[in-house]
Amino acid sequence: MHGLQRSESSKFTNKQAQKPNNKKFFRSKHRETNSKAMHYKATLHIIKGLFLAAPLLLIMSCEPGISAKQSASKDEIKRSNTQKPNNLDSGQTGPNPALLQGHRDSFSLKARRLSSTGSNNNGQWLVELFQGSERLARWPAISGYNTKPTADRRWSPGNGAALPIGDYLLGQPEPWGADIWLNLQPQFKTDRSGLGIHHCNPGSGCLCIPSRNDLEAIAAWVKATGIDKLTVQN
Repeated sequence: MHGLQRSESSKFTNKQAQKPNNKKFFRSKHRETNSKAMHYKATLHIIKGLFLAAPLLLIMSCEPGISAKQSASKDEIKRSNTQKPNNLDSGQTGPNPALLQGHRDSFSLKARRLSSTGSNNNGQWLVELFQGSERLARWPAISGYNTKPTADRRWSPGNGAALPIGDYLLGQPEPWGADIWLNLQPQFKTDRSGLGIHHCNPGSGCLCIPSRNDLEAIAAWVKATGIDKLTVQN
C-alpha cells in the first residue's frame, strides 16, 4: 500500500516537473515580440532617412541617363507661365518658311538672367532667339536659386547656382524619357558638368524651360537652323 502511494506520488511529481513554466514562456514571447517591434521601427527609420535624402541627390546632376529630374510644384509652373511676354514675337511658337529664309549662320541663341532677387525660390531668366540683331522669340526660363544670388557659378558644382556666364556648345535635341534634352558644353574652364536645357527642374543649375510648348519651339528652331551655340550673357 505504501509502495503504491509512493509510486503515485512519484508520478504526480514527474507530471508537475513536465508542466511548462508559463511565466517563463510568456516572458520569452514578450521579449521576442518587443525585439520584432524594435527591428520594424529601425527599418522604418532607415527608409524615412533615405526618403528625406533623395531630394538632395536629385539636384546634384541633370545629365541624360541620370534620374535627376525633380518635379516642379504646380504653383511654380503656374507662376512661370504667367510671366510669358504679352506680345508674342514672330518666331515664338517655332520656325516657319518665311523666317528661315536668312542665312543659317545669322541665327543665335542667348540666355540672360532677369534678376538675382525676388519672391520666388528660383532665378528668372529669358532665352532669346535672334536673326542678326532682330529678336525672333523669347521664352521664360529658370536657373539656380534666388536665395543664393552670390553663389559661385563656376567652381562649386551642386550648390544650386545658376549657369555661369560664357559660351556653350549646344547639342541637338534628344529624347530624355518623356522630356527633351539639349546638351550644354561649357567653352571655358569650370567644374560644372552635366548641364543642359530641358523641361522644369527648379533647384538645379541647368536651364529649365517651364512650358513644354516653349521647349518644343526651342528644339524645333535648333533643328531647323543648326544653331550650335548658346551664350549666357549675365
